[in-house]
Amino acid sequence: MNVNHILVIADRKESLQKAVGHSAILASQFNASVHVVGFCYERLSILADNTPEQELENAKQKIIQTSQAWLDETVAGSSLPSSTTDEMVWSKDIAGWVTQHCADHQYDLIIKTGHRSEHAFYVPTDWHLLRNGSAPLLLVADKKWRKKQSIMLTLDLASSKKTKQSLNQKVIDAGIQLANVNNMTLHVCFGLALSPVLKDLGIINKSKLLQEAKEKYIPQIKQMFGETKIAEKNIHIKSGYPDKIVPSVASDIGAALVIMGSVGRKGLKAKVLGNTAENVLTLLKTDVLIIQP
Repeated sequence: MNVNHILVIADRKESLQKAVGHSAILASQFNASVHVVGFCYERLSILADNTPEQELENAKQKIIQTSQAWLDETVAGSSLPSSTTDEMVWSKDIAGWVTQHCADHQYDLIIKTGHRSEHAFYVPTDWHLLRNGSAPLLLVADKKWRKKQSIMLTLDLASSKKTKQSLNQKVIDAGIQLANVNNMTLHVCFGLALSPVLKDLGIINKSKLLQEAKEKYIPQIKQMFGETKIAEKNIHIKSGYPDKIVPSVASDIGAALVIMGSVGRKGLKAKVLGNTAENVLTLLKTDVLIIQP
């Protein structure tokens, strides 16, 4: 995982600048350039219908200028590199602007404070960014990383698809790199999905299948880590679905960051079914780095 160019989505004025804070640390670790973008938008349509167009435009420009001055001051007062650039954008479609901007500019990482609530067909900005896959996406939580914490990697070991296998390796490589620069311990989590109905009926033997999975996958995981050693006690293979297993294990080991791969669905299928990464995100309280193929 090469991190040379970072795009940061600034938090709102009244919020703590958590995304900016994280980006300053990562920019220092990877000697990366940073571009910070803030967003402002007001419904000027609420003004009187007879308000002249020029007056509306003047109001818009005043809001942008005031917001830009605040962003300039925020960036200048942070620990970001002196070469950091920033801009204030007039738009309420954050994900749409970011997708287009990333199509025109090359970024290795997008950093944003996470907002993880979703209801029915409403899809927040985080999910739009995740599905668009413009670059690896780091969703920042409330807490800062501490050296004694760990990084947890979630792998999809059951899939034989080459894209999934390649994605597993990307997740591992990113984890190794971030663990090294942050002096953190690595853990791996894999959920072995077993039907609760078949388990309750005694048709499948949970203990036997779990033991067979460990014998099969632990050597594979160690091989994927290459020269980097991972302790067997740090490989967590559990029976259950990822949206239950991953948050539970992350909490147990005190993970500061969870790294996962996501082959995101798009369109109506995504809104109705979601995908594994999105289901897990709803329950995780840590920072999450989502990597796509």
